[in-house]
Amino acid sequence: MTASNDIDETVATIDTARALLKSFGFDAQRYNVRSGVTLLALAGLKPGDRWADSTTPRLGVQKIMDWSGEHWAKPYATGSREDFRKKTLRQWVDTGFAVLNPDNQNIATNSQLNEYCLSDEAVGAVRSYGTDAFENALVSFLNEASEAVKARAEALHAAMISVDLPDREAFLLSPSGQNPLLKKMVEEFVPRFAPDAKVLYLGDTRGKQSLFEDRIFEETLGLAFDPHGRMPDLVLYDEARGWLFLMEAVKSKGPFDDERHRSLRELFATPVAGLVFVNCFENREAMRQWLPELAWETEAWVADDPDHLIHLNGLRFLGPYER
Repeated sequence: MTASNDIDETVATIDTARALLKSFGFDAQRYNVRSGVTLLALAGLKPGDRWADSTTPRLGVQKIMDWSGEHWAKPYATGSREDFRKKTLRQWVDTGFAVLNPDNQNIATNSQLNEYCLSDEAVGAVRSYGTDAFENALVSFLNEASEAVKARAEALHAAMISVDLPDREAFLLSPSGQNPLLKKMVEEFVPRFAPDAKVLYLGDTRGKQSLFEDRIFEETLGLAFDPHGRMPDLVLYDEARGWLFLMEAVKSKGPFDDERHRSLRELFATPVAGLVFVNCFENREAMRQWLPELAWETEAWVADDPDHLIHLNGLRFLGPYER
């Protein structure tokens, strides 16, 4: 299977990588130069290698970009990482061409530990590119990949974390990142310190779904913002007391430090409710490493000892300072 201009399609190049991806039915964004070098990196190929030599290294986005610059003279700036992740890799994962974290589904979407590799179903077809066997290998991929994607999705759903909300049906979170701590915040903190509060926002680490009560935010509190922005992990509204709890599950990312405390006070400023900031930790050891960064006039809660709060200065023990 060679082109009419005598280009050897069995040799791995950026051009043959793009042609290969197009053969898989991907659209232009998924077979452009960025996608081409991504494929070459995930296949572990350098100039002079053949598609038959493809391997399946597990690479993070930065390592993919490094491979592109070092071996294929296509350097990318650090700011390009999201383009690789959102405009190439996400769609490859969705179609079963690539796999995200094949041995660990519990890594947060924004974690630097995320790694990608070609799926077993895809690499067989990739290795045959440029040969007479490719067409049959492509058909096999299309049949097998859909089943593999379905099986991975079912395995992920089986591992989902069910969170018992105080005023509605249980909500499912992916089993990753700080989500186990987030479950404890809803099921352990809320009954103790905000028993009459309503959950207005509950975010999922993997960014696949979230609970967002936009009507209450807009009509009751007079707040409008993008729920996909840098929201706290959990927002509660205690209408009786006029308190709005902004809560952070501190695990892979930081707590309410001075800058975040200030920016969220501005973002959530409403005449209807005062703001209560709560930093949440799995245990005291986890809290200790972040203690120097905790902003004054916030609270600290430890899931291992849920009956207690640590108060960081101010005139109140628990409550908004501006009210």
